[in-house]
Amino acid sequence: MKTMHMLMMPMVLSGGLSTAVMADDGSLSPGELKSLLATAGDHGVTHYDDVAIDDGNRLEVEGWRDDGWQLDLDMLIRDGSLVHEKRRQDTTPDWSLNGEELRQALDNARDAGMQRFAELDVDEQGHVDIEGYDAQNEEIDIRLERNGLTVTGVEHD
Repeated sequence: MKTMHMLMMPMVLSGGLSTAVMADDGSLSPGELKSLLATAGDHGVTHYDDVAIDDGNRLEVEGWRDDGWQLDLDMLIRDGSLVHEKRRQDTTPDWSLNGEELRQALDNARDAGMQRFAELDVDEQGHVDIEGYDAQNEEIDIRLERNGLTVTGVEHD
């Protein structure tokens, strides 16, 4: 019986370590992301271009306010506190995603298999690319069309 306990010990320890690694893998759960995006909204972001985890402990949000000012925010992932903010006068492009469209794109990515978020990018050609991790903690890349936010491709790395 002691042998059995000794054999199970590495499995218990490795399970605990893998859980710790997953919690700090440079990705966010849907709830964590929702909270941080709400904080970005509190800072005035209404349209989004790029949302990405930076250095594993920060979320970078690039977008625009309603009045057209372009914003580049860096927030700490642990509590949403603002680390850096850069602004410049600009015009909000038609291809950017508003808050509701951003939520819809993330919901569609979850429906396509994404469990944890890593990055979202919107380009001028009408594509939305979302990177993250699936249920097996494998990288997943999801492409959506800007109009309708329909999934047009899913790639597992």
